[in-house]
Amino acid sequence: MKYTLYYCVISLSLKKSDVIISGNMNLKEKKNEEFEAVLGKFARFINSNIYKFNLQKSGLDPDDIYQEVRIKIWKLLCNEKKIENYASYIRKIVDSSVIDQLRKLRREEGAIILEKKERIAEQKRNYTENNFNIEDSKRIVGQAVESLIESRRKVVRLFLLNMNIDEISLVFDWSKDKTRNLLYRGLSDLKKKLKNKGIEYEIKR
Repeated sequence: MKYTLYYCVISLSLKKSDVIISGNMNLKEKKNEEFEAVLGKFARFINSNIYKFNLQKSGLDPDDIYQEVRIKIWKLLCNEKKIENYASYIRKIVDSSVIDQLRKLRREEGAIILEKKERIAEQKRNYTENNFNIEDSKRIVGQAVESLIESRRKVVRLFLLNMNIDEISLVFDWSKDKTRNLLYRGLSDLKKKLKNKGIEYEIKR
């Protein structure tokens, strides 16, 4: 007798669960059917209201708007909101979806323009700073060269104009050994003077 009663209780609880699951499935199926019915009836209406905005000209994809409208209609049905005039409500959904996408596009374009302006401004700053540094360095190097003793100064000047030892020797009618000796001593003095001014100047020989 006890076993029979236990079996009946289990049977009743299983049947109750089946009813709940079945009820949920029926509700979901009903919502899906209602959703498909609304889309089937208003698909052409939705597309015509989307395409009237000529979205391609603004860089928007009409299919993206259509998908957003589908999502909003689905949420609307799930919330069981009572709609008296579907056409009017769907038109509002389309309009709001288009406006949202246009606003998003403008924000993105604004961000891109702002970033572009910032990059241009940064490039100008870097260009100005680099030019200033180059001109400033030239001035300091020039002053350091002028402070060398005359014999070394003359050789270093020509060397900095990309003349080699052979060419400098011909200009001053000096031996190559004398020219080389004056050049190396002059470059060594120049490097020390620049280092004292806080400039590490690499001189290619």
